[in-house]
Amino acid sequence: MAELSYEEYEYDYDQDADGMEYVDYYDEDVYELPEGNSWEQEEEEEVASQFTLSELYEYCVVPTVSDSSRHLYNLLVWSAVFLLMTRVVRPPAWLVHLASAACGCVVAWDMFGLRTGYMACLAGVGGLALVLSHFGFGCRRGPWTCGVCVVFLIFCELWWADPVDWHSIRGPQMILLMKMVSVGYDLDSAALYSPPNPLAMAGYLMNPGTVVFGPWLSFSSYQKVLQPLSWNVWMVPAVLVRLATCVIFLLVSTCYTSWVLPDSLSRWGIAYRDALSFRFSHYFVSYLSEVSALLAGLDVGRVARPHQVEMPRSLVEVVISWNVPMHHWLKTYVFKTARNHLGIFCALLFTYSMSSLFHGLNFQLAAVLLSLGFYTFVEYSLRAKLASVFNACILARACPDNCSHKLKAWSWFSLSTNLVFGALTVFHLAYLGIMFDSSSQQQEEGYSMSHTLNKWSSLNYASHWVMFVCYVMYSVI
Repeated sequence: MAELSYEEYEYDYDQDADGMEYVDYYDEDVYELPEGNSWEQEEEEEVASQFTLSELYEYCVVPTVSDSSRHLYNLLVWSAVFLLMTRVVRPPAWLVHLASAACGCVVAWDMFGLRTGYMACLAGVGGLALVLSHFGFGCRRGPWTCGVCVVFLIFCELWWADPVDWHSIRGPQMILLMKMVSVGYDLDSAALYSPPNPLAMAGYLMNPGTVVFGPWLSFSSYQKVLQPLSWNVWMVPAVLVRLATCVIFLLVSTCYTSWVLPDSLSRWGIAYRDALSFRFSHYFVSYLSEVSALLAGLDVGRVARPHQVEMPRSLVEVVISWNVPMHHWLKTYVFKTARNHLGIFCALLFTYSMSSLFHGLNFQLAAVLLSLGFYTFVEYSLRAKLASVFNACILARACPDNCSHKLKAWSWFSLSTNLVFGALTVFHLAYLGIMFDSSSQQQEEGYSMSHTLNKWSSLNYASHWVMFVCYVMYSVI
């Protein structure tokens, strides 16, 4: 049996740009049609596929772009203002951190209003946990800070916060939590020699380029804002290209998937359409987070790699490419710690469980993430065994050019096998993503357990059955 190694999961990650994250997908507003059109959604809903291109442009493209621009204008402007204030003119370090915190607070208030108070409370609780752990009130700063913040989030979700308000800021809350926990672990590992001062910590947590949509970045990467900016002639084109790309992803997600793939499709066609729409909304957020970070002077690299998700080799690659920085964060700060005590399989499930907790007490996300944890383990293990038995390049991750397999990646057996597993991955993505549709009224406060199970039962739990068969094959080979 081929020996399992989680290192195979690892993506080629640039440590100098290990900032980034993803947050929850962008919640599009519902646009009202002019008063002259009295359309009742419950009685006579006009589906996008019935529109002409000109109607789609008038009633979907224009309002989507205009409303998104109105919401995101301050985010991009204040990120650029921070860049000009701190990297063109060179103020002292304390003023850079103050400007970062101030600009970030303006952006957060503009996006969330009074709900920004939840973010302030989480930052206060996490900062207090770091201080107490520094003076010996916690065993290790990373796990201690993580535990305290998670308990606070659970308390807010169950007893304090309004469900709709809380659901709308889950993404920014998760970014704040990831930043504070990473500081704790970096102090434990001596990657940081001393705790950041309160002003530096506030600037790191509330940086305008990452406070709303992410991406997560380490404190060491954030500290580069204290260095002179290396001007590059390609910086402006890079921002414009990413901005145009994220707008395209938004329009495809909001307008064109339902227009190209109508409701007359089979249930699996509709499942693929809904999952595709969700994935493209995630790409929109990922590219927008790159834009905001670049405008703030933070080099974060790629947050998501859509081509490796839409044309996948394996679920393992999908998990990595879906959110490169969060994969790096979970692998560095959660998985490696858990693996030392629990072993590979239990550490994987623990890692996905922690990821679901960071997203909040949401059965829908927990079910998807835990399913992915089991799926990736089974797929990786099965393909490792098959690669050993057939001596072929059919592992979950692509083999290097100088691998020892007899049947290389371009052999007909390897190509066909990898194609089959790639098609299975698309099948699993359609199944897992079907409950992320935007039609349900539950979207504003998070989907319930019954919603998730009803969606999967409509597909006869086919994906889980297929993965069970794969697990049996893995066990008997």
